[in-house]
Amino acid sequence: MKNKKLLISISSTILILLIIIVAYFILSFSNNLNKFKEDLALNNYEAASNCFNNGTKNIILRKTFLKSSDSVIIEKLSEIENDYYSGDISEEETVEDLNGLLSLNTSNEEILNFKNTLPLIKDSKDSFDIGISKLDEENYLEALNYFKSVHNLSDCKAQALEYEETCLDKIREPILETVDEYISNGKYSKGIEYLDSKINSLPDDPKLQEKRDELENLRLEHLEDYSQKNIDKATARTAPVMEYYKKLNEDTINQFDITSNTNYLVFVNIAEQKTYVYEGSKNDWTLAKTFTCSTGIEGKETPVGVFTVQNRAPWFFSPKYGQGGKYYVQFMGNYLFHSIPFDSDKTTISDPTLGVPASHGCIRLSVEDSKWLYDNVKNGSKIIIY
Repeated sequence: MKNKKLLISISSTILILLIIIVAYFILSFSNNLNKFKEDLALNNYEAASNCFNNGTKNIILRKTFLKSSDSVIIEKLSEIENDYYSGDISEEETVEDLNGLLSLNTSNEEILNFKNTLPLIKDSKDSFDIGISKLDEENYLEALNYFKSVHNLSDCKAQALEYEETCLDKIREPILETVDEYISNGKYSKGIEYLDSKINSLPDDPKLQEKRDELENLRLEHLEDYSQKNIDKATARTAPVMEYYKKLNEDTINQFDITSNTNYLVFVNIAEQKTYVYEGSKNDWTLAKTFTCSTGIEGKETPVGVFTVQNRAPWFFSPKYGQGGKYYVQFMGNYLFHSIPFDSDKTTISDPTLGVPASHGCIRLSVEDSKWLYDNVKNGSKIIIY
Protein backbone atom coordinates (compact mmCIF):
# COMPACT_ATOMS: atom_id res chain seq x y z
CA MET A 1 0.00 0.00 0.00
CA LYS A 2 2.83 2.30 0.92
CA ASN A 3 4.56 1.54 -2.39
CA LYS A 4 1.40 2.35 -4.30
CA LYS A 5 1.06 5.70 -2.55
CA LEU A 6 4.71 6.45 -3.23
CA LEU A 7 4.27 5.62 -6.89
CA ILE A 8 1.23 7.87 -7.12
CA SER A 9 3.14 10.66 -5.40
CA ILE A 10 6.09 10.34 -7.77
CA SER A 11 3.80 10.21 -10.81
CA SER A 12 1.96 13.31 -9.63
CA THR A 13 5.22 15.12 -9.09
CA ILE A 14 6.47 14.18 -12.55
CA LEU A 15 3.16 15.25 -14.07
CA ILE A 16 3.32 18.59 -12.30
CA LEU A 17 6.91 19.06 -13.48
CA LEU A 18 5.90 18.21 -17.03
CA ILE A 19 3.01 20.67 -16.84
CA ILE A 20 5.38 23.34 -15.52
CA ILE A 21 7.92 22.60 -18.25
CA VAL A 22 5.28 22.66 -20.98
CA ALA A 23 3.81 25.84 -19.53
CA TYR A 24 7.31 27.36 -19.49
CA PHE A 25 7.90 26.43 -23.13
CA ILE A 26 4.49 27.75 -24.16
CA LEU A 27 5.02 30.99 -22.22
CA SER A 28 8.53 31.40 -23.67
CA PHE A 29 7.16 30.69 -27.12
CA SER A 30 4.39 33.24 -26.66
CA ASN A 31 6.71 35.90 -25.21
CA ASN A 32 9.31 35.36 -27.93
CA LEU A 33 6.71 35.51 -30.70
CA ASN A 34 5.18 38.68 -29.23
CA LYS A 35 8.64 40.24 -28.92
CA PHE A 36 9.32 39.23 -32.54
CA LYS A 37 6.12 41.02 -33.63
CA GLU A 38 6.99 44.13 -31.61
CA ASP A 39 10.52 44.32 -33.02
CA LEU A 40 9.25 44.01 -36.60
CA ALA A 41 6.63 46.67 -35.96
CA LEU A 42 9.44 49.00 -34.82
CA ASN A 43 11.66 47.99 -37.78
CA ASN A 44 14.22 46.72 -35.27
CA TYR A 45 15.40 43.89 -37.50
CA GLU A 46 18.49 43.04 -35.47
CA ALA A 47 16.42 42.39 -32.35
CA ALA A 48 13.82 40.54 -34.45
CA SER A 49 16.60 38.35 -35.84
CA ASN A 50 17.64 37.41 -32.29
CA CYS A 51 14.04 36.46 -31.47
CA PHE A 52 13.80 34.46 -34.69
CA ASN A 53 16.99 32.56 -33.90
CA ASN A 54 15.85 31.87 -30.33
CA GLY A 55 12.52 30.59 -31.61
CA THR A 56 14.11 28.16 -34.07
CA LYS A 57 16.41 26.75 -31.37
CA ASN A 58 13.44 25.28 -29.53
CA ILE A 59 13.25 21.77 -31.02
CA ILE A 60 9.80 21.06 -29.61
CA LEU A 61 8.09 24.22 -30.86
CA ARG A 62 10.40 24.99 -33.81
CA LYS A 63 7.88 24.12 -36.53
CA THR A 64 5.12 26.02 -34.75
CA PHE A 65 7.35 29.08 -34.38
CA LEU A 66 8.40 28.99 -38.04
CA LYS A 67 4.77 28.82 -39.13
CA SER A 68 3.73 31.63 -36.79
CA SER A 69 6.71 33.84 -37.63
CA ASP A 70 6.11 33.33 -41.34
CA SER A 71 2.62 34.75 -40.92
CA VAL A 72 4.09 37.74 -39.07
CA ILE A 73 6.68 38.28 -41.83
CA ILE A 74 4.03 38.13 -44.57
CA GLU A 75 1.95 40.63 -42.62
CA LYS A 76 5.00 42.92 -42.31
CA LEU A 77 5.73 42.53 -46.02
CA SER A 78 2.18 43.58 -46.84
CA GLU A 79 2.60 46.64 -44.60
CA ILE A 80 5.87 47.58 -46.36
CA GLU A 81 4.26 47.21 -49.78
CA ASN A 82 1.33 49.40 -48.78
CA ASP A 83 3.62 52.07 -47.31
CA TYR A 84 5.76 52.07 -50.46
CA TYR A 85 2.90 52.32 -52.94
CA SER A 86 1.18 55.00 -50.88
CA GLY A 87 4.40 57.03 -50.81
CA ASP A 88 4.77 56.89 -47.02
CA ILE A 89 8.31 55.49 -47.29
CA SER A 90 11.01 56.07 -49.90
CA GLU A 91 12.42 53.47 -52.23
CA GLU A 92 15.64 53.35 -50.19
CA GLU A 93 13.68 52.83 -46.96
CA THR A 94 11.68 50.08 -48.67
CA VAL A 95 14.83 48.24 -49.72
CA GLU A 96 16.29 48.57 -46.23
CA ASP A 97 13.10 47.12 -44.72
CA LEU A 98 13.07 44.25 -47.21
CA ASN A 99 16.72 43.51 -46.49
CA GLY A 100 15.79 43.51 -42.82
CA LEU A 101 13.16 40.84 -43.46
CA LEU A 102 15.58 38.80 -45.55
CA SER A 103 18.13 38.94 -42.72
CA LEU A 104 15.79 36.79 -40.61
CA ASN A 105 17.29 33.65 -42.13
CA THR A 106 14.27 33.27 -44.33
CA SER A 107 14.15 32.76 -48.09
CA ASN A 108 10.64 34.04 -48.61
CA GLU A 109 10.18 34.32 -52.38
CA GLU A 110 7.49 36.97 -52.00
CA ILE A 111 10.04 39.30 -50.38
CA LEU A 112 12.61 38.71 -53.13
CA ASN A 113 10.04 39.08 -55.89
CA PHE A 114 8.80 42.41 -54.55
CA LYS A 115 12.36 43.65 -53.96
CA ASN A 116 13.37 42.84 -57.54
CA THR A 117 10.49 44.91 -58.94
CA LEU A 118 11.76 48.10 -57.30
CA PRO A 119 13.38 50.47 -59.85
CA LEU A 120 16.39 51.00 -57.58
CA ILE A 121 17.16 47.29 -57.56
CA LYS A 122 16.14 46.62 -61.15
CA ASP A 123 18.11 49.58 -62.55
CA SER A 124 21.16 48.63 -60.50
CA LYS A 125 21.01 45.07 -61.83
CA ASP A 126 20.69 46.38 -65.40
CA SER A 127 23.65 48.74 -64.87
CA PHE A 128 25.71 45.90 -63.43
CA ASP A 129 24.94 43.62 -66.39
CA ILE A 130 25.75 46.36 -68.93
CA GLY A 131 28.96 47.08 -67.01
CA ILE A 132 29.99 43.44 -67.35
CA SER A 133 29.26 43.60 -71.09
CA LYS A 134 31.34 46.79 -71.50
CA LEU A 135 34.14 45.23 -69.47
CA ASP A 136 34.18 42.22 -71.80
CA GLU A 137 34.42 44.67 -74.73
CA GLU A 138 37.41 46.34 -72.98
CA ASN A 139 35.47 49.60 -72.87
CA TYR A 140 36.73 50.29 -69.37
CA LEU A 141 35.60 53.88 -68.89
CA GLU A 142 31.98 53.14 -69.84
CA ALA A 143 32.06 49.98 -67.74
CA LEU A 144 33.35 51.98 -64.78
CA ASN A 145 30.50 54.48 -65.05
CA TYR A 146 27.91 51.69 -65.14
CA PHE A 147 29.43 49.97 -62.09
CA LYS A 148 29.48 53.30 -60.24
CA SER A 149 25.76 53.75 -60.90
CA VAL A 150 24.94 50.55 -58.99
CA HIS A 151 23.16 51.65 -55.81
CA ASN A 152 24.72 50.97 -52.41
CA LEU A 153 21.63 49.00 -51.37
CA SER A 154 21.86 46.68 -54.37
CA ASP A 155 22.99 43.10 -53.83
CA CYS A 156 25.35 43.67 -56.78
CA LYS A 157 27.20 46.53 -55.06
CA ALA A 158 30.02 44.47 -53.54
CA GLN A 159 30.81 42.88 -56.90
CA ALA A 160 30.41 46.23 -58.66
CA LEU A 161 33.06 47.75 -56.37
CA GLU A 162 35.48 44.96 -57.25
CA TYR A 163 34.87 45.52 -60.96
CA GLU A 164 35.33 49.28 -60.46
CA GLU A 165 38.87 48.59 -59.25
CA THR A 166 39.48 46.31 -62.24
CA CYS A 167 38.35 49.07 -64.61
CA LEU A 168 40.42 51.71 -62.81
CA ASP A 169 43.54 49.54 -63.07
CA LYS A 170 42.97 49.07 -66.80
CA ILE A 171 42.35 52.80 -67.34
CA ARG A 172 45.31 53.89 -65.20
CA GLU A 173 47.87 51.55 -66.72
CA PRO A 174 48.42 53.30 -70.10
CA ILE A 175 48.09 56.74 -68.47
CA LEU A 176 50.81 56.03 -65.92
CA GLU A 177 53.03 54.48 -68.58
CA THR A 178 52.79 57.68 -70.66
CA VAL A 179 53.45 59.85 -67.60
CA ASP A 180 56.53 57.79 -66.77
CA GLU A 181 57.81 58.44 -70.29
CA TYR A 182 57.43 62.19 -69.73
CA ILE A 183 59.30 61.82 -66.43
CA SER A 184 62.16 59.86 -68.01
CA ASN A 185 62.50 62.62 -70.62
CA GLY A 186 62.42 65.36 -67.97
CA LYS A 187 59.22 66.85 -69.38
CA TYR A 188 57.37 67.33 -66.12
CA SER A 189 55.10 70.18 -67.25
CA LYS A 190 54.00 68.21 -70.31
CA GLY A 191 53.39 65.23 -68.05
CA ILE A 192 51.20 67.33 -65.76
CA GLU A 193 49.31 68.77 -68.72
CA TYR A 194 48.70 65.27 -70.08
CA LEU A 195 47.70 63.90 -66.68
CA ASP A 196 45.28 66.77 -66.07
CA SER A 197 43.51 65.95 -69.32
CA LYS A 198 43.01 62.40 -68.06
CA ILE A 199 42.17 63.23 -64.45
CA ASN A 200 39.01 64.95 -65.70
CA SER A 201 37.55 61.52 -66.44
CA LEU A 202 38.75 60.13 -63.08
CA PRO A 203 38.52 63.17 -60.79
CA ASP A 204 38.55 61.27 -57.50
CA ASP A 205 41.24 58.73 -58.29
CA PRO A 206 43.91 58.92 -55.53
CA LYS A 207 46.59 57.09 -57.52
CA LEU A 208 46.48 59.58 -60.39
CA GLN A 209 46.51 62.45 -57.90
CA GLU A 210 49.55 60.91 -56.19
CA LYS A 211 51.28 60.75 -59.57
CA ARG A 212 50.42 64.39 -60.20
CA ASP A 213 51.90 65.36 -56.83
CA GLU A 214 55.04 63.43 -57.76
CA LEU A 215 55.28 65.36 -61.04
CA GLU A 216 54.83 68.68 -59.23
CA ASN A 217 57.65 67.80 -56.84
CA LEU A 218 59.92 66.70 -59.69
CA ARG A 219 59.19 69.92 -61.57
CA LEU A 220 59.98 72.03 -58.51
CA GLU A 221 63.23 70.12 -57.98
CA HIS A 222 64.12 70.69 -61.64
CA LEU A 223 63.42 74.44 -61.40
CA GLU A 224 65.54 74.79 -58.27
CA ASP A 225 68.33 72.70 -59.81
CA TYR A 226 68.18 74.77 -63.00
CA SER A 227 68.49 78.02 -61.06
CA GLN A 228 71.28 76.66 -58.86
CA LYS A 229 73.35 75.44 -61.80
CA ASN A 230 73.03 78.77 -63.59
CA ILE A 231 73.90 80.75 -60.46
CA ASP A 232 76.93 78.50 -59.85
CA LYS A 233 78.29 79.37 -63.30
CA ALA A 234 78.92 82.88 -61.93
CA THR A 235 78.59 84.62 -65.28
CA ALA A 236 78.31 88.38 -65.54
CA ARG A 237 74.55 87.94 -65.50
CA THR A 238 74.31 85.47 -62.60
CA ALA A 239 77.26 86.36 -60.34
CA PRO A 240 75.47 89.33 -58.70
CA VAL A 241 72.66 87.01 -57.60
CA MET A 242 74.93 84.69 -55.59
CA GLU A 243 74.90 86.98 -52.53
CA TYR A 244 71.14 86.81 -52.06
CA TYR A 245 70.18 83.60 -53.88
CA LYS A 246 67.26 81.94 -52.03
CA LYS A 247 67.32 84.77 -49.48
CA LEU A 248 65.42 87.52 -51.28
CA ASN A 249 61.99 88.43 -49.93
CA GLU A 250 60.04 91.37 -48.56
CA ASP A 251 61.85 91.17 -45.21
CA THR A 252 65.39 90.92 -46.61
CA ILE A 253 65.21 93.04 -49.77
CA ASN A 254 66.93 95.99 -48.06
CA GLN A 255 69.90 94.02 -46.75
CA PHE A 256 71.84 93.60 -50.00
CA ASP A 257 72.43 97.14 -51.38
CA ILE A 258 70.35 96.35 -54.48
CA THR A 259 69.95 99.31 -56.84
CA SER A 260 67.83 100.04 -59.90
CA ASN A 261 68.03 102.78 -62.51
CA THR A 262 64.40 103.64 -61.79
CA ASN A 263 62.19 103.66 -58.72
CA TYR A 264 61.04 100.11 -59.51
CA LEU A 265 62.77 96.76 -58.94
CA VAL A 266 61.26 93.49 -60.19
CA PHE A 267 62.03 90.05 -58.69
CA VAL A 268 60.77 86.86 -60.37
CA ASN A 269 60.82 83.77 -58.13
CA ILE A 270 60.74 80.80 -60.53
CA ALA A 271 60.10 78.21 -57.81
CA GLU A 272 57.10 80.17 -56.52
CA GLN A 273 55.92 81.31 -59.98
CA LYS A 274 55.52 84.79 -58.53
CA THR A 275 56.64 88.23 -59.72
CA TYR A 276 57.30 90.79 -56.99
CA VAL A 277 57.48 94.50 -57.85
CA TYR A 278 59.25 96.74 -55.33
CA GLU A 279 59.09 100.52 -55.29
CA GLY A 280 61.71 102.83 -53.77
CA SER A 281 65.50 102.96 -53.93
CA LYS A 282 68.63 101.25 -52.59
CA ASN A 283 67.93 99.67 -49.18
CA ASP A 284 64.56 101.42 -49.08
CA TRP A 285 62.42 99.08 -51.20
CA THR A 286 58.75 98.47 -50.41
CA LEU A 287 56.67 95.70 -51.95
CA ALA A 288 54.19 97.36 -54.31
CA LYS A 289 52.74 94.46 -56.30
CA THR A 290 52.67 90.65 -56.27
CA PHE A 291 51.73 88.92 -59.52
CA THR A 292 51.12 85.25 -60.21
CA CYS A 293 53.12 84.36 -63.31
CA SER A 294 54.17 81.47 -65.54
CA THR A 295 57.79 80.96 -66.54
CA GLY A 296 59.33 78.58 -69.08
CA ILE A 297 58.74 74.84 -69.15
CA GLU A 298 61.52 72.23 -69.06
CA GLY A 299 63.88 72.70 -71.98
CA LYS A 300 62.64 76.27 -72.50
CA GLU A 301 63.45 77.68 -69.08
CA THR A 302 63.36 81.38 -68.33
CA PRO A 303 66.92 82.75 -68.06
CA VAL A 304 68.33 83.32 -64.58
CA GLY A 305 70.27 86.37 -63.41
CA VAL A 306 70.12 90.17 -63.35
CA PHE A 307 68.60 92.06 -66.28
CA THR A 308 67.21 95.50 -67.14
CA VAL A 309 64.06 96.50 -68.95
CA GLN A 310 65.00 97.34 -72.53
CA ASN A 311 61.86 97.93 -74.55
CA ARG A 312 58.08 97.55 -74.66
CA ALA A 313 55.12 97.42 -77.04
CA PRO A 314 51.36 96.86 -76.70
CA TRP A 315 51.34 93.68 -78.83
CA PHE A 316 53.49 91.03 -80.47
CA PHE A 317 52.72 87.87 -82.42
CA SER A 318 54.97 84.85 -82.96
CA PRO A 319 54.27 82.91 -86.20
CA LYS A 320 56.57 80.17 -84.85
CA TYR A 321 54.28 79.44 -81.90
CA GLY A 322 51.05 80.71 -83.48
CA GLN A 323 50.29 83.00 -80.56
CA GLY A 324 50.99 86.50 -79.32
CA GLY A 325 50.81 88.58 -76.16
CA LYS A 326 49.64 91.96 -74.98
CA TYR A 327 51.68 94.63 -73.19
CA TYR A 328 55.11 93.09 -73.47
CA VAL A 329 58.13 94.38 -71.56
CA GLN A 330 61.47 93.14 -72.92
CA PHE A 331 64.33 92.27 -70.55
CA MET A 332 66.68 90.22 -72.81
CA GLY A 333 66.44 89.53 -76.54
CA ASN A 334 63.26 87.58 -77.22
CA TYR A 335 62.57 87.14 -73.50
CA LEU A 336 59.64 89.25 -72.36
CA PHE A 337 57.09 89.88 -69.69
CA HIS A 338 53.70 89.71 -71.42
CA SER A 339 50.09 88.76 -70.95
CA ILE A 340 48.71 85.25 -71.23
CA PRO A 341 48.90 84.26 -74.93
CA PHE A 342 46.26 85.19 -77.50
CA ASP A 343 45.50 84.09 -81.05
CA SER A 344 46.23 86.51 -83.89
CA ASP A 345 42.76 88.04 -83.46
CA LYS A 346 43.98 89.51 -80.13
CA THR A 347 40.76 88.31 -78.53
CA THR A 348 40.86 84.52 -78.28
CA ILE A 349 42.98 83.30 -75.35
CA SER A 350 45.32 80.49 -76.42
CA ASP A 351 46.24 79.35 -72.92
CA PRO A 352 44.95 80.87 -69.64
CA THR A 353 47.50 79.02 -67.49
CA LEU A 354 49.19 80.96 -64.69
CA GLY A 355 50.95 79.84 -61.53
CA VAL A 356 52.89 76.96 -63.13
CA PRO A 357 55.59 76.83 -65.82
CA ALA A 358 53.82 77.11 -69.18
CA SER A 359 55.77 79.42 -71.49
CA HIS A 360 58.59 79.11 -74.02
CA GLY A 361 60.85 81.15 -71.73
CA CYS A 362 58.95 84.41 -71.38
CA ILE A 363 57.20 85.43 -68.16
CA ARG A 364 53.43 85.38 -68.56
CA LEU A 365 51.15 87.56 -66.48
CA SER A 366 47.43 88.26 -66.45
CA VAL A 367 46.33 90.96 -68.90
CA GLU A 368 45.69 93.36 -66.01
CA ASP A 369 49.09 92.71 -64.40
CA SER A 370 51.01 92.88 -67.68
CA LYS A 371 49.38 96.24 -68.45
CA TRP A 372 50.35 97.57 -65.02
CA LEU A 373 53.97 96.48 -65.58
CA TYR A 374 53.88 97.97 -69.09
CA ASP A 375 52.53 101.30 -67.81
CA ASN A 376 54.70 101.68 -64.70
CA VAL A 377 58.04 99.83 -64.86
CA LYS A 378 60.16 101.99 -67.15
CA ASN A 379 63.18 101.11 -69.28
CA GLY A 380 66.31 100.63 -67.18
CA SER A 381 64.44 99.05 -64.28
CA LYS A 382 66.34 96.15 -62.73
CA ILE A 383 64.94 92.62 -63.12
CA ILE A 384 66.17 89.79 -60.87
CA ILE A 385 65.19 86.25 -61.86
CA TYR A 386 65.97 82.96 -60.12
